[in-house]
Amino acid sequence: MKKIFDEIHGYITLNDIETKLVDTPIFQRLRRVKQTSLAYIVYPGAMHTRFSHSIGALHLANRLGLRLYNEGIINQEEIQYLRLAALLNDLGQFPFSHSIEPLFLSKNISNKYLRDLIITKSQEINEIFEEYSISSKKILDIYHGQSFLSAIIDSDVDVDRMDYLIRDSKHTGVQLGNLDLDRLIDTINYGENKTIIILDKGLTSLENFYISRLHMYQSVYYHKTILGYEIQLRNIFSQLSEFCCPGIFDESFLKDSVTTNYFAYWDDEWLFSKLYESLFDPSVPDSIKVKIKNFLDRNGPKVVYEEISFQNIESRIEENVLKLTRYGIPETAIYPFEEAIKIIDKSKIKIKTKNKEKDLKEYSSTLLNVIPSVIYIRRIYVEGMYSKKARDLLS
Repeated sequence: MKKIFDEIHGYITLNDIETKLVDTPIFQRLRRVKQTSLAYIVYPGAMHTRFSHSIGALHLANRLGLRLYNEGIINQEEIQYLRLAALLNDLGQFPFSHSIEPLFLSKNISNKYLRDLIITKSQEINEIFEEYSISSKKILDIYHGQSFLSAIIDSDVDVDRMDYLIRDSKHTGVQLGNLDLDRLIDTINYGENKTIIILDKGLTSLENFYISRLHMYQSVYYHKTILGYEIQLRNIFSQLSEFCCPGIFDESFLKDSVTTNYFAYWDDEWLFSKLYESLFDPSVPDSIKVKIKNFLDRNGPKVVYEEISFQNIESRIEENVLKLTRYGIPETAIYPFEEAIKIIDKSKIKIKTKNKEKDLKEYSSTLLNVIPSVIYIRRIYVEGMYSKKARDLLS
């Protein structure tokens, strides 16, 4: 047994199997992967890691599991599998995850794929599973929606989101108001197809959860400066990879890295080391070196056009990019961005009263009905040297 003091939840107890899993190099790697990618560029306190988040998610999964156990819904073994699923959920996260993950997604390689690969192929993980008679299949069933416990780990209101909202808020300093996790955990249940069922007495806590999510998406996860640096790092790595690490996007390369345990050292520091090495590598083009220096010196791309809406209005991104290139701004210096970000799926929320369960649309007296389902963010970034010209063209 081991106790870890967490700055959010206080002392968290790990049992023997969890302690052994946490002590493996492949889990310790998460100490060197930041939870909020490059958010520290804007919020200097955002240096927290996937490691602390994973421990926090285990803690919240345990609290929900104990409540379900006391209600006679699950047994002790199922609590253990729930704890393990929460603990190991982030094992496959990429270095500076939100920054470079899209490059791998274009090759059909996601962090969830890598997580599953580690759980099935890592020798050290499977030796621990075998020692404690743990079935990796049961953990994967939870991840893949084939268990009634799945929604606790992956749904609109899961323990992953519960932990990272409050943790990211603390470390960025972005205030969330009254996000009451105690009340939420005591009053939430899950139905088929990851439906959220909230007792009417806990409705305010669910409202605050979704309001907090919207606020964090606007203030942190899609902050214009943070996102600009993530796009810049992604662009650099996509060009740099052929010089520093050919084959990095190949599935076979990643499988080998797991079986040889090289994956345990594929972290934020690894990626930064490639940037530093490239500055002194004569084979790397000067154009890439300039971008690396700009990134390291905090001379990132600037927003010259922005649309933020709760409705899917017609986009002007394409015509504005064409205008910029027509007037002499190089296409390689322009970074268009468009994304529809889901905030709430109202079709999957039910409110439980004494008599029955109601669909959200039948329950008029709740803020959930006015929270936007989707936020549409469209931006054009350009390299700093072209920002004034681009703004003048688009004004």
